[in-house]
Amino acid sequence: MESTEKKVIKFEDVKKDILDALNNRRIKITEPVTLLEGFVNEPFAKELSSSFLIGGPTVPMIMLLGDESGQIYLFALKAILPNIGI
Repeated sequence: MESTEKKVIKFEDVKKDILDALNNRRIKITEPVTLLEGFVNEPFAKELSSSFLIGGPTVPMIMLLGDESGQIYLFALKAILPNIGI
C-alpha cells in the first residue's frame, strides 16, 4: 500500500547544503546576493486561461536577492540539490 504521508523539508535543515552547493557552482551574478530564508513554489501549467488555477504542479525554488539592484534570482531546488528527494 502506498503511503499518503507527505514529506516536509524545512529550509533551516537544508540551508547549509544550499549555501555549499551555490558556492561550488559557477553562477555568474555580478553583484553580492543574499539567500532569502525560505522556499518559493512556482506553479506551472501547460495552457493559459483567464481563470486562476489552484493546485497543480509546482517548481520548488530558492531565491537570491541582489544586494545592490534588488533583482531576484530564482534557482530550481532540484538543480541546486539534486538528491533532495522531493
